[in-house]
Amino acid sequence: MLISLFFLSCNNRRETNKVQTGNTNIDTGVARKAEANHSTGEKALVPADTAAVGSPEAISEDQLNKAEVSMKDSLIWLSANMRLDHRIFGYEKPDTNSKKMILLSIFTSDVKGNPYHCPYGAFYETNEMDGLKLKFVSDGDKFIEVNVKKEETVLGRVFIDKKWIDFE
Repeated sequence: MLISLFFLSCNNRRETNKVQTGNTNIDTGVARKAEANHSTGEKALVPADTAAVGSPEAISEDQLNKAEVSMKDSLIWLSANMRLDHRIFGYEKPDTNSKKMILLSIFTSDVKGNPYHCPYGAFYETNEMDGLKLKFVSDGDKFIEVNVKKEETVLGRVFIDKKWIDFE
């Protein structure tokens, strides 16, 4: 009886580590981390520039994937890296409480279906932005100003927290 109890508990734990998507089950590190935080009673610290709509995961400071500003043409680019996390919002104003206009995130729950309702969209990386380009305009205290362009037309501007930006 003790052995059967052991097998049942192991199987139950394995099931909580899976996220069901349609007819397939995908084991995710997000589910494991969330379960670990919940079972130890610890609360994950979510940075102020994230919201509860998408992934509940806090992003570790030593695991950040930052966007880069090219010194040649001032374009901002970001390539997704599965070992590094990013959740970069472009805001309507230089304030994390203002409207979220665009999102670059590694988390499927942040991108799929655009749950933050960003007018310019939600993307994994800059080369998947349906012809949109981000061009650095100016540097502020906590935010950079960025033009959102399609071809050569400026569609609008957004502000991105400087902690997510590196200059080449």
